Amino acid sequence: MRYIISVLRQTSSIRKKLTQKVLTQIINQVFSHANYTTKKNFLLSFLKSNESMDVDSSKETTVTPQSHLNVEVEGYVYLLVLIHLIDQEKYEDSTKVSSALIETIQSNNRVTLYPLSSKIFFYYSLSFEMVNKLQDVRPTLLTALRTATLRHNDEGQATIINLILRNYLEYNLYEQADKLLSNTQFPESASSNQFARYYYYQGRIKAIQLDYSSAFNFLTQAIRKAPQNSAGGFRRTVYKLLSIVQLLMGEIPERSIFSQKQLKVALKPYFHLTQAVRVGDLNSFSQTLEQYASNFKSDHTYTLVQRLRTNVIKTGLKKINSAYSRISFQDICKKLKFDGTTQDIMFIIAKTIKDGVIDATINYEGGYLQSRETVDAYSTQEPLNAFSNRIDICLKIHNDSLKAMRFHPDLNKAETEKIAEVAKTIKQEMERAAEESSDNEADPDF
Repeated sequence: MRYIISVLRQTSSIRKKLTQKVLTQIINQVFSHANYTTKKNFLLSFLKSNESMDVDSSKETTVTPQSHLNVEVEGYVYLLVLIHLIDQEKYEDSTKVSSALIETIQSNNRVTLYPLSSKIFFYYSLSFEMVNKLQDVRPTLLTALRTATLRHNDEGQATIINLILRNYLEYNLYEQADKLLSNTQFPESASSNQFARYYYYQGRIKAIQLDYSSAFNFLTQAIRKAPQNSAGGFRRTVYKLLSIVQLLMGEIPERSIFSQKQLKVALKPYFHLTQAVRVGDLNSFSQTLEQYASNFKSDHTYTLVQRLRTNVIKTGLKKINSAYSRISFQDICKKLKFDGTTQDIMFIIAKTIKDGVIDATINYEGGYLQSRETVDAYSTQEPLNAFSNRIDICLKIHNDSLKAMRFHPDLNKAETEKIAEVAKTIKQEMERAAEESSDNEADPDF
């Protein structure tokens, strides 16, 4: 099993060296026996090119044909061909290879196939996603999830759950995704990468369901679980959604996030959006929304961004409330550049007061907003709540770190053997002492 895991870890480096020439040589050597002629021709049919491939015969090695191949070897060769086709953007061909590979994997129940099957299902889903046929793999994934659960294949179960969630969210099926979360249990032994994806999908679902606090917690955990020196695309995707969720919570994301080298270009639309929300300028918000609408739609955040209009108004009201002790509704509309009626802004102000965003009262007869005297923040519960949240985060990181620790199985072997020998010696001495005492009791002259 550990050899298979070691090979899979090296797949990323092998992927960069894959060419048609190399894959052709591998296929001819692995499937050299007559029993595998059909599979060999099937794979070679996807590697044909108009240019002739000159094979150096001097470097060829003579391999004895094997009448029986391990399923792991066969599956890995298929996987290399599949990855190469995806890299070469031959997506239609990749769907055919992945479908054939899935049939081979599902017909064999071997524990050594579990790590390999996780990779295979990932690229199987990716190949169909590239041709916009992701819904076609959903029945296969649901069947595979049931099989992985029954066989206690934790890594495969975690991978397939994430693939099904991605499948649902791609078609905006948030209710089905939420039902899947409630009816399945994510394995605790899954890798950090799978946990990062799982938390991200949960964050997306909670954000759509207006549960922004839970969404913020899940997205923060996703960033914490993700690799820090790689997976730049995943981190950019999470930060895009996280910045929107923070704005919807009434918070302003830190500027340092938008200045990171890996995130600066991708988060540019969200930086301008944050500026508009922070200032409370409806005109700037509308212009940003119109200018970057295509970016927001491709990032699947357009629906959430549209909800920010109310937050922009609330931010503007908060500034007006702190600057004026009394101001009419007409003047509020002018300062906010609000295109609605006075009655509309009155309802928005009432909702803002109810939510505790501003501390003021509405004078309906006079038609103005009356601000109350500001209260010292340190005399309220805000500092206590802020410190409590930070302590909870620190404790969460500590507990996650303890759970993620891994120890070599032979680390304390010598000490354990020494303790066992001491225990054995003590037991022998106790037995010897018990025998001597029984002999003494039986001796009448004692």
